[in-house]
Amino acid sequence: MMTRCVWAGALLASAAALGCSDQGSPPPPNVILLVMDTVRMDHVSCYGYELPTTPGLDTFAEGADRYTRFRATAPWTLPSHASMFTGKFPFQHAAQCRLDPQTGMIYDGLPLGEQHVTLAEVLQAEGFATGGFVANGAYLGRRYGLAQGFDTYVEREKGAASPGTAMNAKALAWLDEQGQRPYFLFVNYIDAHRPYNVTPLPAERAASLPPPDPEHPVKLLNELCAVVLEGGQTPAPELVQRVITQYDTALANLDLAITDLLEELEQRGRLENTIIVVTSDHGEYFGEHDLVEHSKDVYEEALRIPMIIKRPGQTAGRVLDQLGSLADLPCLVLAEFPADLRERLGADFPCGGGATLAELRYTRMKDLSRPYGRRFQRERTVLYEGRHKFIRSTDGQHELYDLEADPREAHNLFDAGDQLSQTLLEACDRMRAEGETATGASRPPEHTAEELEALRALGYIDDEQSEDS
Repeated sequence: MMTRCVWAGALLASAAALGCSDQGSPPPPNVILLVMDTVRMDHVSCYGYELPTTPGLDTFAEGADRYTRFRATAPWTLPSHASMFTGKFPFQHAAQCRLDPQTGMIYDGLPLGEQHVTLAEVLQAEGFATGGFVANGAYLGRRYGLAQGFDTYVEREKGAASPGTAMNAKALAWLDEQGQRPYFLFVNYIDAHRPYNVTPLPAERAASLPPPDPEHPVKLLNELCAVVLEGGQTPAPELVQRVITQYDTALANLDLAITDLLEELEQRGRLENTIIVVTSDHGEYFGEHDLVEHSKDVYEEALRIPMIIKRPGQTAGRVLDQLGSLADLPCLVLAEFPADLRERLGADFPCGGGATLAELRYTRMKDLSRPYGRRFQRERTVLYEGRHKFIRSTDGQHELYDLEADPREAHNLFDAGDQLSQTLLEACDRMRAEGETATGASRPPEHTAEELEALRALGYIDDEQSEDS
């Protein structure tokens, strides 16, 4: 069975082809990490989407490496970001949901423990200026431990919509203060997350996309949730398309923001000797598998994400089909560092271990507390093996799909008597047993009134939910 060590080795081999020379100990590159919250791969136009949602990103990808088989390590924000910062899977870093076996309480999300080393921490120790700017002020807030290693960590302001342009302004102002220090810049954009940013597009861009529905995005999303989740019905295609059109508009606004940021950095001369990573933390459902939004299950709509990396000095684009996940990100970044520094820093991010690429423990309490929440009272572990995807489920409803023949995961091939099914089940059981030793916080942080407001605005909790939920 292929392990993550093999996957990471293939990824690093492709990175080394464009890596910097070790002669003369060149300076390490600057690092830019741009995370498009809630962007599914198949709605990005350079990945084949039929509408030009991301022309700026398409141009960027022409001179970068575009990975076609990258997966999120979880279908929601907190565990996926913890993975890309630590190089660990959710069962290893424990920044996810947890069931308290003594009380039966399911805690929504546990902070990343201070014992876990982050990419920002190792770069900070090497003298890098480290700045994080997060529009998702809910699960990326300081209380969830993801600010470890950042000199500056700016969260979304109370009541602010924080579209991409606002995040750019904060990031550029910080970078202008750093002088000639090497830097690690992390920006989280939330335009494609509830509520979708449907700010009117410039006329030329607007002409290439269907006009967004005039209805408020939250109202439309709630209507789709009511039909699919609460009503258990198949939504009308017209309703689904109205929601998708708003999502695509939000993605186009996000593309404009990223394009503007990169242009501003180019004008400032800040892209020399710089590795730029553009990715997503998870995708979004629009009714597929009887699901809406994200965080509820581990199907491909929520796990397949764009991963585009422009390495220092790279001008020619490549399309790479190696399988990988967000847990490989620190290794991919450090592959561009001088050999001695890469070897020393890489000790904190071993590119080996189990082959699990994604995990979901239950879902948010907002959904678990609803009548339809019973279906989510389970833990799901995903393992990819060649063209197959196996889902190990604690409710016994295991699933196996041939993604080449069945990319929509419509035909479950799991058979307890089948050798492949049994082999993958046993592999998941071993990895879960290892994961039970992962340590982290025992309870989620207590939220301030402002943080609760941010959680409500992003659809993570309802008004009637208490602090304990």
